Amino acid sequence: MNTVSRQSEESLWKAFISGDDAAFESLVNSIYPSLFHYGSKFSRDKELIRDCIQDVFLKIWESRENLNESIPPVPYLFAALRRRIHRQADDQLDPIKTDLDYDYFEVAFSVEEDLIRLEASTELSHRFAALLNGLPSRQKEIVLLKYFENLSRDEIAEIMQISPQSVSNTLQKSLKWLRTNWSSVVFIASLSFCHYFNKYF
Repeated sequence: MNTVSRQSEESLWKAFISGDDAAFESLVNSIYPSLFHYGSKFSRDKELIRDCIQDVFLKIWESRENLNESIPPVPYLFAALRRRIHRQADDQLDPIKTDLDYDYFEVAFSVEEDLIRLEASTELSHRFAALLNGLPSRQKEIVLLKYFENLSRDEIAEIMQISPQSVSNTLQKSLKWLRTNWSSVVFIASLSFCHYFNKYF
């Protein structure tokens, strides 16, 4: 999500709240892919994600007269979707398990993610995806929001209902772990390449 699209969505948000119905449709079309991408990290049920996004936009439409046009729409909608999905997940959980620390952020990173596609080697891409999946759920979510959705520290804090400092600390911890383990991944990949080269050439 680049700066231009963010500015466009903020303009659409203000126009929508001012009574421009067409702006609402444009806002939905603009932000829907990012919302679906984020939502898919909480559930493999695509229909559930679509229903939750629809519920979020319906709620926004119904309460538009009470919305603040100065609120950045992207983190606001991400946070709304996150809460909606969590409520849906809670409703589907076994009541006996409600006291457990349920791992909402369950879906793994794949080699199709934008950041991973920057890697020249498919082998390295798979290894990097596996590395990301080694992070705890909260760390994976913050990495996704920061580097795949380009959200700021304060926006991530708002979405996840944690302090900005917690976002920074968790992100630094994640990056330190990734840097430490990435060197090993590259080394192993280079050994695999050498083995392949020696075998066939």
